[in-house]
Amino acid sequence: MKKLLYLGLIVLFASCVKQPAPEPVGEIKVRFVNALETSVAQDMFIRGAKIPNSVAVLYGQASPYAVTTSGDNAFAFANMGTTEGVANAGVAGKFEIGDKLSIYYSKKLLSQGGGLIAALKYDDPVTVPDKAKVSFIHLNHNLNNVMNFLTEDGEVLHSMGFGLTSKYFALAPGTKIKINAATVTEPLLIDPLLEAGKNYTIWVDGPSETVLVAHVAPQD
Repeated sequence: MKKLLYLGLIVLFASCVKQPAPEPVGEIKVRFVNALETSVAQDMFIRGAKIPNSVAVLYGQASPYAVTTSGDNAFAFANMGTTEGVANAGVAGKFEIGDKLSIYYSKKLLSQGGGLIAALKYDDPVTVPDKAKVSFIHLNHNLNNVMNFLTEDGEVLHSMGFGLTSKYFALAPGTKIKINAATVTEPLLIDPLLEAGKNYTIWVDGPSETVLVAHVAPQD
């Protein structure tokens, strides 16, 4: 009799414990940017599988956005024709429905050994009708000091160290951008051809701590 009573209590207890509701799953978008001048073309992997029908990304290029699911994810680069098991660099994390990401293939600072890295940036899906929105990334692994981003007339937008990314700035179409750093011999002035209602990322590398090279990556 006691055994039946215990069994009844166990069944009752189990029926009262609610199982956690599964987390909702939806789409996220991710693109891959090859920001390493000396690299070969890079294949792109999501959760260990090469993106189907994708074309390897050359230095200075960005892939189209690929759609995958939210939740736990791993994104990686590998030299074209190899496998994710020998990936050069990658990032992993948990991502929410609607996230829009860019993964940048680069190197650590030379002063830190110059090993390969992948830098994660959250792209902004919200546009402003009469402005262009611009974000900046410092990826010159030769430059171990702050990089400054200004408008042509000298308004300071942002200053940051290596591997960091800025927020988005709403700028008038046609605004030119000046970029400098303490060791740079000549500030860089670029015209990114900004258009109203579009978002951009300007990432900056360079062959040395004295020379900067800027790349404009429009968002789809």
